[in-house]
Amino acid sequence: MIKLSFIKDSLLYTIGNALPMMASIILLPFYVHFLKPEYYVALSFYIGISLLFQTIFSFSFEQYYGVVYTEIKHSNEKIKILNGSIFIYLIVYGSAIILLTLLFGDFILNTIFDKDIPVTFYPYGLLSVITGFLNALFKVSMATYIYTQKSKVFFYSNLINFFATLTISLLGLFLYPDTLAGPVYGRFLSGIIILFFNLWILKDNIHWQYEHRYIKEFLQKSWTLFAYSIVIWITGNVDRYFLKNYIDVKTLASYDLIMKCFIGIEFIQNGLSMAIISKVFDIWKKNEKVELTMESNRYFNVFIFLNTMMIVIFVFILPFFIRLVVKEEHYYAAFELIGLIASTYLLRSILYPYNFIYLYSKKTLHFFLINALGIGLQTLLYFFFTPLYGILAVLFINVLIRILSVISFHLHVSYRIASLKVNYLKWYFIPVSAVVFYFVSFYFFSHQYIKLNAVILMMFLIFSMGIYFSELRQFWNDIRNKIFAQS
Repeated sequence: MIKLSFIKDSLLYTIGNALPMMASIILLPFYVHFLKPEYYVALSFYIGISLLFQTIFSFSFEQYYGVVYTEIKHSNEKIKILNGSIFIYLIVYGSAIILLTLLFGDFILNTIFDKDIPVTFYPYGLLSVITGFLNALFKVSMATYIYTQKSKVFFYSNLINFFATLTISLLGLFLYPDTLAGPVYGRFLSGIIILFFNLWILKDNIHWQYEHRYIKEFLQKSWTLFAYSIVIWITGNVDRYFLKNYIDVKTLASYDLIMKCFIGIEFIQNGLSMAIISKVFDIWKKNEKVELTMESNRYFNVFIFLNTMMIVIFVFILPFFIRLVVKEEHYYAAFELIGLIASTYLLRSILYPYNFIYLYSKKTLHFFLINALGIGLQTLLYFFFTPLYGILAVLFINVLIRILSVISFHLHVSYRIASLKVNYLKWYFIPVSAVVFYFVSFYFFSHQYIKLNAVILMMFLIFSMGIYFSELRQFWNDIRNKIFAQS
């Protein structure tokens, strides 16, 4: 039975994980107001560079942390040495990467970008790289809170980051309008603040002692997760590197604004996954095998339901929200594409259970290879079709690759790794139906997107009441019992 304590922790993890991105979303209208389109697009690329180096610096240690922690969780001394070893290694490794960027960063950025998009290495490119380093260490510290189930500390750490980023960025925008000083320094300085805060919080849970046996396992197992994270970065950013050559800066800024809003959805998805991953891992450890049973599937059913509900609501309200906070009308051009963009995230929610299986069973190489083939095909299709069809080509290709990924993961996991006893109606029908409806509405009624988005939302609520009836009834009974118990 899913307890209310789990629901409370889930909310703290989900909201906490979403707060950094919520800060970015809140700042979007200020970016649009204070920055010219070319500076807004340049900032988008700087943020992408920071996220890329965050992935490079962390080497996906935060993703594999839970596997090692689960094996040694009953020994506090081993956990402290594990934490110390990770931070020592990442600090040394990260410092070396920063030195390499000092040698080659200016040449690389000057080669990629022309004068129409003002992206340079000094100073903002370098600051973006260092911001990635600070955020990588921050993400690793967040992993320790997740697996020690310190949901409140996780939430408050992200809350501090949220307010620091907002305060410094807005102050910089007001003091230095139409420059990138505020946005770039806001992310950089908040990274410094939150890193030292978390190192202080963790001081009693870290022994600054290096044990290579831990790092050796992380390097052996995390490299495929790292490669997958690079694949994810490419998936989320390479489209704009193609589009910048075929559409004007204002159109690219409009598309990027919509995509930035959807990154908030991605962060919430990751937060929800963090809320259930330790629970699912404990179930598999107790059963001594990886198997999707009714006990573990209950968490996945709720996860997919919440994701789908969140996305269809978001698609409906997003045009109203942007019109409310953004007055420049050229940023409205991509509204009719919102449902197509959402389709990628709907299909992404189905992939998480398979990701968990690969991670826990340590089959990370297969996980990476399937994703690498997908991004290779995606990039190849971008190359051929983006010059011909622009943004539409990008969105159709994204959905196609997600569908192929779901099919590939399901076939490989079911035949090679685990028994999949799933309710296909709960896993696939609702999110896939929403994808179909969004494509049909775009193809036949693209200018009626507001009405069609409302209809899709209502259909989801009706279908979900029947399909997820048992989960919703249990949730209601838990709340009712809690209320009466307290009274």
